[in-house]
Amino acid sequence: MKKKTMWIITMLGLCLVLYTIIVSRLESSTSVIFGGSENAFVRSDSMTFVDLNATATPEPTVDIWPQLKSKDFEDNQCLWMVNDKNLLSSAFKPDISKIERTRYMMYSTQYMPELNAFLDAIEEAGFTYFIGAAFREYSFQNHLFNSKASQIAAGMGISDYLDPEYQKAVDEARTIVMFPGSSEHQLGVAVDIFDENRSRLVYSEMNQELYEWLDAHCAEYGFIKRYPTRKLLLTGWDEPWHYRYVGKEVATFIMEQGLCYEEFYAHYFPDFEY
Repeated sequence: MKKKTMWIITMLGLCLVLYTIIVSRLESSTSVIFGGSENAFVRSDSMTFVDLNATATPEPTVDIWPQLKSKDFEDNQCLWMVNDKNLLSSAFKPDISKIERTRYMMYSTQYMPELNAFLDAIEEAGFTYFIGAAFREYSFQNHLFNSKASQIAAGMGISDYLDPEYQKAVDEARTIVMFPGSSEHQLGVAVDIFDENRSRLVYSEMNQELYEWLDAHCAEYGFIKRYPTRKLLLTGWDEPWHYRYVGKEVATFIMEQGLCYEEFYAHYFPDFEY
């Protein structure tokens, strides 16, 4: 009888310990965005990477920030903020030249030497890459956006763009294709760099060694990874293949501090909203 009682007490103790462990693990688990997809969350207590919900990077010490003034941002197109709230005019078109390695892709003439140096380095490192997008005119971005909105509207059974319900298709399109005037490709300082698996645009299936190299060395040539997945909630976009020129000093600071351009820009313009 005593042995049975001791056995019951022991088992109850073990159950209590197990319950404590389970509760502790549940309390320490984290909901993170999985793959950068909207509303796609996974709950886990065994994450071995940075919590993707922790989008904001602590602001670095003030005295280590590049010494820039508002005029620097105004005078240098490579520092312009372009997004849904800061639109380029439909008439804006930078001075552009053909990227020699491509059949028809264009890029800012002013910053072409820096792009060529970056691409030279990628090739010297032994990587195969493909430039999927560079400069885009406003009219072309407008065509891309309207095509997507029309496609969504057709799926909703709407064929008349004057239909009040068409606005719903437009709103959804804005989450998929950048609104005309809000694309950095019109600014002429951005390129989308893919590998041979570019056809599906699935980042996880692309050559991760290539992107590790790009992220480690892009700042040496003045480029930043503009829309990293972990900054989705701040930038609004998940395009980890999109690299933008901002100059070596700014790029080095952003990449070393783990910032996105919105966070960097907001330091100099406190009223900036993102």
